[in-house]
Order: sequence, then C-alpha cells, then structure tokens
Amino acid sequence: MSEKRTIAFTKMNGLGNDFVVIDARREPSALGSDDVRVLAARDNPHTKGCDQILVLRPARNTGDVFMQIFNADGSEVEACGNGARAVAAFMATQGACAGVVETLGGELRCNVPASPQAGFIHHPVVTMPPPRVAWDEIPLAEEMPDTSQVELHRDLPPAFLVNVGNPHAVIFVEAGTAGLAAQYGFQLERHRLLPEGANINFAACKGDNVIELDTWERGAGLTQACGTGACATAVAAFHLGKFENHNNEFRIEPPCARSQAAIDGQRQSGLKQDDLFEILVNYNGTDLTQQGPVAFEFEGEAVL
Repeated sequence: MSEKRTIAFTKMNGLGNDFVVIDARREPSALGSDDVRVLAARDNPHTKGCDQILVLRPARNTGDVFMQIFNADGSEVEACGNGARAVAAFMATQGACAGVVETLGGELRCNVPASPQAGFIHHPVVTMPPPRVAWDEIPLAEEMPDTSQVELHRDLPPAFLVNVGNPHAVIFVEAGTAGLAAQYGFQLERHRLLPEGANINFAACKGDNVIELDTWERGAGLTQACGTGACATAVAAFHLGKFENHNNEFRIEPPCARSQAAIDGQRQSGLKQDDLFEILVNYNGTDLTQQGPVAFEFEGEAVL
C-alpha cells in the first residue's frame, strides 16, 4: 500500500474561477491525473474543490517561477489568465510584486500595484503572450488562410480563432451567451478542426467597449470567469471592429458580473462593492494585458 502524502495549499479565486495553489518550489511534489481529480473534486473536504490546480515550480528559464496548470479533469494545459493573476498575488505576499511567470503557453510579466497580504483583494496586471492567429499556431487540423470567420456549427455565427497561450474560439452573438455556452460548449470544445481542443467563448457586445462573456473551458466546463477567454474576446473584438468608438481597453463582464448569486458569493470571499466585477483587457493590435480582482480564500492541507 502506498504511503499517504500531505500537501499544503492556498485556495484562491479570480471572479469565482477558483484555484488550489501548491507551492512545490522547495519540496517537489509530483501530481498524477488521479491526484488532481481528487484535489479538484467539489466534495473534497479539504480543498472544497476547484476549477484548476496551479503548481508552482522552480523557473525553467529566465523567469521567477514556473506555473504548472491542471484542469479539474486531470489534464494539463498551457495557460490560465485568472490563474496567472492568482499566482502574481500569491508571489506578492512573499515580497515579489513584479516578476515573470513561466507557463507552457509562454512567459507572463506580472505586476501587483500594491503589496498585498493574504485575505485582501488585489488587481494584478498580467502581460500576455502575443496573440497568434495563423492556422498552425492555434492549431487547426487543416490549413486555412483566414481564421477570423470559421464556421464551427451551422446554427451559430462564425468563430474567431486565436491562441493567447491556449487555443480559443470566440463567437459573437446578440444575446443569450450563457445558454449558448451551456448548449454548445462541450460539443465545440472537441470540434474536428481543433485537434488540441479549445476554450469556447460566447460574447455579446454592449456599449462603451463592454462585452458580456460566457466561456466553456476545455477540460473544466462552464466557468464563472476565464482570463484567457477575456483576452481572446478582446483580440477578436479589436480585429473584427466590433466597436465604432474604438479604444484599446475592453471591459469583459463574466457571469459573476451579472448574477446576484455570484456577486454575493464573491463578496463572501472578500470582494467589496468598489472592487471590479470584470476583467479589463488592453489590446492595441500588438501588446495584450489583462487586469482583474483576485481573492485569497483560505490555506489548508490535503491528504493524498
């Protein structure tokens, strides 16, 4: 019989997208897919479950830390935008208010405006990798010259396909983003054109560069917020010219910005009335940054 292990963790969330953060820089910890599923399960008495497991490891190159990312189903993925903000806030509690987080999807420059303490709300700024829209960089299963208008389903508008550290499809609709994400997300995540799968985003443009967004995350399902999805959607809105009075800042409203139950849940974890219930994305055609709130929930230990 294998010996049981005790793993220390910090529970955090970014607009309801919640994480178990494990600092494995000094005491290496190998997690298999079964371990991840146990830690992420909503009935886990220690972690209370999560959308993603974030494991911090020593930097592999010139960064400050490497962030290994697992979805709740045990799959390892390249990027997590809300998770990057959570890790930035976590690192800031240790005195590093600025630094570079390495991921499989690229290096992320992170900055926390004010030095935080555990239990407070912070708004880290993360500089994302340059968006990639070439068919073989997303990647797609077949060559196509234009990835901005790709039909994934005959009953839906065309999708803008982009890689912002991980692959995304962005579909703009007039309304009903939540219902569409629930109805089509699982099916489109596994579309034949997307050999590595993709996050599926349904977006509706509102006034003043505000975009309502619901995301089906690859390997996690419907989520309260998706940082890379917010970035992908802003990139799509920019290149498709969705706003006449165009500027480089987009305000992305995830479900927690629209649901009173989600807002109440965020307030229970520390989000105050004057904190943002949205992700701010800046994109000028080249540089891409995102900013949004992160909350510390609790620290604990789990047994595997």
